Amino acid sequence: MTTLEKIRRFERYLELTHGSADRPLDLMFDQLLERKRAELVQQRDARRAELDVFERQYRLASVGFFDKFRRGELGDATDFFDWSATWQMYRNALQYLDVLSTDFESDIRRS
Repeated sequence: MTTLEKIRRFERYLELTHGSADRPLDLMFDQLLERKRAELVQQRDARRAELDVFERQYRLASVGFFDKFRRGELGDATDFFDWSATWQMYRNALQYLDVLSTDFESDIRRS
């Protein structure tokens, strides 16, 4: 069973029990979300540091680089493929953090 299937099964359970309050369970989910968020922050920061190296070396912001690279204006240098992959991993980390942080931080303030 995949993680998503497990979560969906648990979601069905919560629906049947009308999401009854379960403090230990709430704490477990809070800790799980915080742990994943912390991992993503580390990934984001590591990718940002890698992007800074490329940006200094080529004197070009990653946003501008990626646009030019996608249009085929920069060539096929290995660095450019590495930079492109790093940029995409950075953007993914930002997107995942946004998903985990938006509701999570307001939930923490309510606790």
